[in-house]
Amino acid sequence: MKTATAALVVLVLLAVVGCTPNIYDVKMDRTLFVESQPGQRVLIDVRNTSSLQNFPLAADVESLVRARGYQIVTNPSDADIILRANIRYSGLVEDVVDTDPILGGAAAGAVAGGLAGAASGHHSGRRAAVGALGGAAIGAGIGYWASSSDVKNTFVTIVDLQVVNKAMGRPPQEASIYARVREKDLTVFSAAQKLRADIAGQIAGLL
Repeated sequence: MKTATAALVVLVLLAVVGCTPNIYDVKMDRTLFVESQPGQRVLIDVRNTSSLQNFPLAADVESLVRARGYQIVTNPSDADIILRANIRYSGLVEDVVDTDPILGGAAAGAVAGGLAGAASGHHSGRRAAVGALGGAAIGAGIGYWASSSDVKNTFVTIVDLQVVNKAMGRPPQEASIYARVREKDLTVFSAAQKLRADIAGQIAGLL
């Protein structure tokens, strides 16, 4: 009986310490259908008006488009397709586990402590109360530990796209790519490195 209750206490404490999940997400807000075929000439114009200028996206997009069999040109008059992208926003924010981890940890700890105290015997009400108070203190400590150690950074970037198909005489098509990554100890540089390949892949995948 004591063993089973102790196991339950451990599960409760683990629930308190539960961490926020990592996030990795790159998606386009709408689908663009571009009529194109390998061999066509493509002008790629990638700009960056965000605060993070160290985001080398242009070279990645050009490499992928060239690998698909398209010709890269630099003069708009020579292009069959003009592919424009602007990194409009890039930013890093902190994401904490809980809004009030000390109170939350204390409450869960009190429950765990009460269970531990009750496990000592049904005639020991005072022990159960003491166990609850001790559990509250432990839970508060765990809540504080969670708030200080499980802080994760979230990086978000938004890339606006415009595709002009000159060869087909189509009107410009527009879309945006929304990308985010959340990890512990994430920096703007490491986040950009993680996201650049997938963002470039989505842009090149339009052709």
